[in-house]
Amino acid sequence: MSLSRRAFIRNLSVTGGGMVLGFHLTLPGQAAEGADLTPNAFLRITPAGEIIVQIHKVEMGQGSVTGMTSLIAEELEVDPGAVRYEMAQVDKAFRDPEYYLQITGGSNATRVNYEPLRRTGAAAREMLLQAAANRTGLSQDQLYCDKATVRSRDGSTSLAYNELVTDAAQLRVPRKPALKQPADFKVIGKQNARLDNQPKVDGTASFGIDAPLPEALVAVVRRPPVTAGPVVSFDDSKARGLPGVHKVVQIESGVAVVASNYWRARKAAEALQLEWQSADSELTSSAAIAGAMDRALDGDKYTRVQKDGQAPRDQSGLLALEADYSLPFLAHATMEPMNATVDPDTLEVWVGSQAPDLAQKFAALGLGVDADEVTVHNQFLGGGFGRRAVPDDVFEAAQIARAVGRRVKLVWSREDDTRHDYYRPAMKSRLKALLDDDGKVVSWQHRLAGPNLMQSFAQSLSPAVFPSWVPDALVKFGAGIAGRFDDSSVEGATDLPYGLPHIEVGYTNVQTPVRLGYWRSVGHSHTAFVVESFVDELAHAANTDPLELRRQYLPENSRHREVLDKVAEISHWGNAPEGRFQGIAVHESFHSVVAEVVEVSMENGTAKLEKAYCAIHCGRAINPDIVHQQLEGGMLFGLTAALKGEITLKDGAVEQGNFHDYPVLRMNEAPEVIVAIVDSDAPPTGVGEPATPPAPAALANALFAATGKRQRSLPLQLG
Repeated sequence: MSLSRRAFIRNLSVTGGGMVLGFHLTLPGQAAEGADLTPNAFLRITPAGEIIVQIHKVEMGQGSVTGMTSLIAEELEVDPGAVRYEMAQVDKAFRDPEYYLQITGGSNATRVNYEPLRRTGAAAREMLLQAAANRTGLSQDQLYCDKATVRSRDGSTSLAYNELVTDAAQLRVPRKPALKQPADFKVIGKQNARLDNQPKVDGTASFGIDAPLPEALVAVVRRPPVTAGPVVSFDDSKARGLPGVHKVVQIESGVAVVASNYWRARKAAEALQLEWQSADSELTSSAAIAGAMDRALDGDKYTRVQKDGQAPRDQSGLLALEADYSLPFLAHATMEPMNATVDPDTLEVWVGSQAPDLAQKFAALGLGVDADEVTVHNQFLGGGFGRRAVPDDVFEAAQIARAVGRRVKLVWSREDDTRHDYYRPAMKSRLKALLDDDGKVVSWQHRLAGPNLMQSFAQSLSPAVFPSWVPDALVKFGAGIAGRFDDSSVEGATDLPYGLPHIEVGYTNVQTPVRLGYWRSVGHSHTAFVVESFVDELAHAANTDPLELRRQYLPENSRHREVLDKVAEISHWGNAPEGRFQGIAVHESFHSVVAEVVEVSMENGTAKLEKAYCAIHCGRAINPDIVHQQLEGGMLFGLTAALKGEITLKDGAVEQGNFHDYPVLRMNEAPEVIVAIVDSDAPPTGVGEPATPPAPAALANALFAATGKRQRSLPLQLG
């Protein structure tokens, strides 16, 4: 039995607030005389000629604004640049049909909205055509739409959309409007400029931390070390005596200092004398956690999550390979630190959140009001990667604002962000394989041990998604069930694309006191490194080219074979320049398949990243330029994790604090990334996350090719 995070979150949201209306259409006759044309909640065309699209998937650099707008603009026959976009308010109409939350994650924004948003534009187009036909007496076949105008094919009629809006608004919304054929696309599949670029360049873009609210006080919170309990006592006498300090407030997560500006709040917070409750876990260091995972791998208590075929009964004469892999906790390290602004009088929130409806619920909890009384003004996000799916910043800001009775802006420091994140779980894997005399793989066994993401995440979200009458014990019980069956820990391990006669996967949940959250590509971020590194080991043991071994076990005409062949072509696999060494990996996640090659050189015993190649099968590319951007960024994100990423604990606290000890790849370290998109007429799939998982394995395999030394733990060492 397995429970996907999508299903679990959907069940939580149903428990906490009802079912989603997947595609909310305006009812016939609902529009009033002179009203805007609103075929549904996503689009509004005004009599003044404004075309306004509601962007219900947040913009955190992945291109939601351009992608969502382009889908509607294509069918509406308008230039995307002529459309005004707004970040959608919290509303059931905007809930994701898979997660049942108004959330951005899982790289599904384009995939699940491809047809619904096109139908939105098509419905408006048909209504405008009908309004023009009614006015002119011409049939719809004699009319067509172009550049926000309905024209007759004989050139006798030309009516701008704004001239037809009032009439069109009175018509019934078509349930199944005809969609354009791909051959007629003018927007989809073209290299369109990003619509969110200009405001980011000229400074008019508003991020959560930019909320320009006069008379807002600024709050800074001191929080306990990762594994410590709540505040036992605190002395705020020094803090209260510092300039600009307005109030010191104890909240659930720690102690907040509220002052006239950030620097004064920060300095006063540092002056607090705090005593925390002792940790109730022995796992307060990285070494202790690693030891617990090792013991789990050595033990026999695990949940078998997959078993296909049978291992050979007689294993004499077979070559046995075994290897252990280890991956650390990781932080998100978004460029914009966590922040939120709350007005307790107007019940408004300004924040950049991946889940604005969860932000609304947590704000309501903090303010002591009903959720539908709270208005969330969602802003651009300065990075998300899953971190901003948890609105703990909103909850803190709401508690503080309620206690102070004033508008408050809460700002986390970079150190706060790094030391109080919801971390990517650390994980260990043990793999065993058997090969026959011909080098054929006849058995594959994979054991994983590590903390379960959903078990931690469910408890983090429980205050907002479970009714208050549900006992804490029941919440913890439900989280424990999620911990046993959540597939986030094993995704990418249980769905191997390779046709092997025996595959067996088992998992042991090693609970730790470290709070966990979704990190870009979730479980795939660790399983891809393990699986694709071990596949490389099998190729070496079988004395087979790593590309050819993968092709040998993949179905012909599969997407995996397509991307492998494409990346081999663009990287000149097997013919690298002299002094260069290549590694390859392929992985499927979020319905997309990505193959990558990393190329390194060696100088004085140290490796240097030279080039990186990435090929993807993602169905139809809505905006190829954005796909390129996401693949380049996703691959560099994965390489950063492979070389730099490691969160360690000592005495219950995270040791890293800022980019000096939790660094990212610098420009002079980053390789050139070359991207290829496999042409496809299939519906689009995800592109925000799939380039991240294969990158560490491709690099590790390149380093093995260069040095002959296999590295099985992240972060990797270049020298």
